[in-house]
Amino acid sequence: MVKVLLVNPPYTNFEGMKESAGNTMPLNLAYLASYLLSKMRCDIRIMDSETEAMGYKEIESAIREYGPNVVGITTLTPPMKHVIKITNIAKEINPNCKVALGGVHPTAFPERTIKESGADFAVISEGEITFYEIVKGVSENNLDPSKIDGICYKDENGKIVKNKPRKYIENLDEIPFPARNLYDLKKYYSAPTKKVSDEPMVTPILTSRGCAFRCVHCISNVLWGRAVRFRSCDSVVAEIEECINKYGIREFNVLDDTFTLKKDRLMEICRKIIEKKLKIYWVCFSRVNTIDEEMAKMMYGAGCRKISFGLESGSQKILDLMHKNATVEMGRKAVEAIRKHKIEAHASFMFGNLGETKETIRETIDFAKSMDIDNATFFITSPLPGTHLFEVAKEKGYINENTKWEEFAPLTNTQPILVQDNVSKEELIYWQKRAFREFYLRPKYIWHKLKNVWSQGGFKTLYEGARILFIILKKPNVAKKIKKNY
Repeated sequence: MVKVLLVNPPYTNFEGMKESAGNTMPLNLAYLASYLLSKMRCDIRIMDSETEAMGYKEIESAIREYGPNVVGITTLTPPMKHVIKITNIAKEINPNCKVALGGVHPTAFPERTIKESGADFAVISEGEITFYEIVKGVSENNLDPSKIDGICYKDENGKIVKNKPRKYIENLDEIPFPARNLYDLKKYYSAPTKKVSDEPMVTPILTSRGCAFRCVHCISNVLWGRAVRFRSCDSVVAEIEECINKYGIREFNVLDDTFTLKKDRLMEICRKIIEKKLKIYWVCFSRVNTIDEEMAKMMYGAGCRKISFGLESGSQKILDLMHKNATVEMGRKAVEAIRKHKIEAHASFMFGNLGETKETIRETIDFAKSMDIDNATFFITSPLPGTHLFEVAKEKGYINENTKWEEFAPLTNTQPILVQDNVSKEELIYWQKRAFREFYLRPKYIWHKLKNVWSQGGFKTLYEGARILFIILKKPNVAKKIKKNY
């Protein structure tokens, strides 16, 4: 029987956020596993080296002990250093082992991924069917890469070949629920900005694939295509019930790019949760132009306790340059709408976008402080490979050609990648640290948080949040002259 090892590579350990930013179950690997098991007999394991904080020696030992025939590794851009090392380890142990890399980075740079990693395949975009065909070919000893859509590989002559794209799965209900049984679910917990209950376990859930919008910095369109595909309401609720009844999970992190995109669908899911009396708690992503008070009221009744908004900037000029298709005032009204119905608001902001100045950064900080936001995250803009922003920045010479993949981490990068004339690297780091200080160290904010901490879980969340803040503020100090100027 073919042995398949699915790997989540180390990430936050390397980026300096260990044990502070939550541990999220790799849902994509659970989907790959469930799809494989529904189609064929195989022995499959998931190695979450991120959650397990595994070093290279431990990873090597685990691969050697299991002896997989196929290794599938999911990866973003920052962990590519680790992915390449893990690929080499697998190949050194067994040169005949087939290694396939999938996820955002291989989708954005399939040819370069093959050239740099030594992997056999780069899986482009949606991976369930493609990976199944690879494993099936290995299992039956008749693997022919030329017949598999959606991959990049080296042919017999060493030439890199990119096959035609794989068609997306139109009916997402055909994909089995993620194989959560392959994880130790007790090891996963939410980041402080996502924690919404005292429940001991949390799981991600995905009810759609794709994004209807075209923000210049977003990678979703690259991975999922330019159309949104939805699971049925019944399928979503059935998965929630399975999590409750089979695993004892009652807290959920909805990963959809915009869970509130279709109002009727959202209301129907919430209605079913309420009718079935499912006692759950959840957080989701929304956009400021896809939420209203009626939705917020229904969402709270169905267990929603926090909504994350990508507000990005307090400057309308910057929002327009980002193609956000939203206004600053929309952001303010969206936050007000959900707060009226007791739903907490988390907002993310970005410094260093195209056209950014010290004045627009100041606008963003003031905007964040002016609203009733429970948590705010201030990123330094990272032009992720595959995005429109990356292409524009590269064309204009804003990205150093020698930039390492690990430097694309958006929160912990100490060397900002996108550097323009208006704001220096040192100034971006200074303003990021200042934003966190100004937002979180306000006496009013601190008093509000302390006043509303009633449970052990609440204290833990507050403590973890303070740890993240401390890590960010510990970034290398910038020149004193910068501080003097502001």
